[in-house]
Amino acid sequence: MKNKFLLLTIVFALIVGLVGCGNNQAKEKPVEVVEEKIEDVIEEIVEEPEDDSKKIAVNYAVMTGPTGVGSVNLIENSKNGNSKFEIHETIVGAADEIVASLVSGNLDMAVVPANLASVLYNKTEGKIQALATNNLGVLYIVEIGDEIQTLEDLKGKTILSTGKGATPETLLNYIMAENNLVQGEDWNFDFKSEATEVVQNLMARNATIALLPEPMVTTVLGQNENARIAISLEDEWNKLNKTPQITSVLVGRKEFIENIDVDEFLDEYEDSIEDAVENIEKTSELLGKYNIIKTEVALKSIPNMNLYYMDEEELRDSMSEYLTILFNANPQSVGGKIPGEDFFYLGK
Repeated sequence: MKNKFLLLTIVFALIVGLVGCGNNQAKEKPVEVVEEKIEDVIEEIVEEPEDDSKKIAVNYAVMTGPTGVGSVNLIENSKNGNSKFEIHETIVGAADEIVASLVSGNLDMAVVPANLASVLYNKTEGKIQALATNNLGVLYIVEIGDEIQTLEDLKGKTILSTGKGATPETLLNYIMAENNLVQGEDWNFDFKSEATEVVQNLMARNATIALLPEPMVTTVLGQNENARIAISLEDEWNKLNKTPQITSVLVGRKEFIENIDVDEFLDEYEDSIEDAVENIEKTSELLGKYNIIKTEVALKSIPNMNLYYMDEEELRDSMSEYLTILFNANPQSVGGKIPGEDFFYLGK
């Protein structure tokens, strides 16, 4: 309001001066010069910087590890004033911290594992929507040695892993079964409580084969010169399915999404993912800054994280197939039922 009043005052004064110039032939300054001055003043006042108080505040959460990689440039841009949104980020180590806050409304948006997004949708009776992917497959069979070249080579082997009953077990069971290799008959799991315990066992040579996600894969490769990626579960998945495996997605409370320019937000989010892929060094530094992944680990692991942006119909088709496979293996892993089409944000 102050700027508008100032604008009107200055313009009025200049117009009076212009009229005076027109009536006084003794004046030397041409009328055209005064007109240019008016235009310059108007342009200078109108082009004032964007008021940060007008930005939409977003309470936003990511987890440490791959789920936070696609968002870190978005978060940094907001801090630097290069975003149309004011992002208040929360970095957590476990998904259950996000669940409670989304359900209560303390969080507006978050990046979560794909199956958890489905659980949240069912838990809130449709009040959570999936908007876009963060990344595709991040699971790998790691070996200390050079024996495992194909899935068939895992016959008779024991594979270290974490999370009995969780998504990694479900995915490997599915892929192996599709290749006629049945857990308990042709091969076995040896479950540990944490990924760090798996790594310790590999380093001690108590075992030589493990199923691990990035960035733990990079950690192992950095600690043992004989460690290698033997099999990518993403590659094996793609041999069986036309749509990709989806690891994590951006979700939001439907009530919040309906009241913001979500398409503008998704444009910034997509740019953030592309920036992470194209500018690994800068992104790695930011991941270290926000305590998402150590910088030196991020530098080597980002290329294996399959960061990828997908939304609307493509997201609906790919994620529906992925959730169906998880549901068939363990219905509770997706919240007891497969979400309906209203689970997916398909544009306004």
